[in-house]
Amino acid sequence: MASTCPKCARPVPDDAIYCPHCGNGLKPSAHTIDVSIGGTLMVVGAIASLVIFLLSVDALLEIYRWYPQLIAQEWFFYDELFSAFSFASFIFGIAASGLSLARKNYLFFIFTATVCTIAGAGVWIISMIVPGYSLFSSLLYYFLPIFLPSLIGILLVVRRKPEFR
Repeated sequence: MASTCPKCARPVPDDAIYCPHCGNGLKPSAHTIDVSIGGTLMVVGAIASLVIFLLSVDALLEIYRWYPQLIAQEWFFYDELFSAFSFASFIFGIAASGLSLARKNYLFFIFTATVCTIAGAGVWIISMIVPGYSLFSSLLYYFLPIFLPSLIGILLVVRRKPEFR
């Protein structure tokens, strides 16, 4: 026998976690905050990645004005890697956060969140191999805003599969 949704009063299957009509959570597992926090952390990581991407593109465009030719060529490679990894982290972070916050497609969320986290790790690792890096700066500017939020976000959501439709 089908029950009714307390929000929209439409009939829903007894085993439904969400109302298929309005999306209201019907079971206690559907009301957990872990998935929402995970999605929000993915947004934070994605926005930080976007900022790093925009700064690295600006650096690519201006690098030959800032440094002599030989030094600029060495830095150009690192800025290209920064740009590629931060852009990937942004795109996949936005996709993962949308999937998490909408509670849709668990497997695609896992894929996009994992790629976002790996790309964030790439940005952090590159920040540590850049000539003249500082461990404190690397942790402050790349690890904390890009890699850590997406890693925590995926860890919070990965165990909440029943919440996804």
